[in-house]
Amino acid sequence: MLYEQLTKLIKKSGKSINQIERELGYPRNTLTTYKRSNPSTKRLNEIAEYFDVSVDYLLGRQDKPKHKEDLSEEESELIGAFRMEREDMTPDEQVKFNEAVKDLMKYAKERLNDDSIWKK
Repeated sequence: MLYEQLTKLIKKSGKSINQIERELGYPRNTLTTYKRSNPSTKRLNEIAEYFDVSVDYLLGRQDKPKHKEDLSEEESELIGAFRMEREDMTPDEQVKFNEAVKDLMKYAKERLNDDSIWKK
């Protein structure tokens, strides 16, 4: 799905794929490799930012190119990573994964108050 969305955006831009790769600072044929493999979360966010679309749009999870939420780059990266990890899971596995992530966030928040962890 990613490559199909990229193809649409590239065509709409009126630029060549090679020109876009140069502007992004990517080696030649980088975007073409996404026919067969997924980019890193960092690259996914860079591409979304370049085309001014959401990561969800690139991944085909959203019909509209822009998501109205005002997320920081760090939040967007975390959401992108979360979604990529869940991609090949069954619905039951996704429910379990969501609960595990929620538990990890609670644990991480609790650790913020323990200064002994952060002192080195």
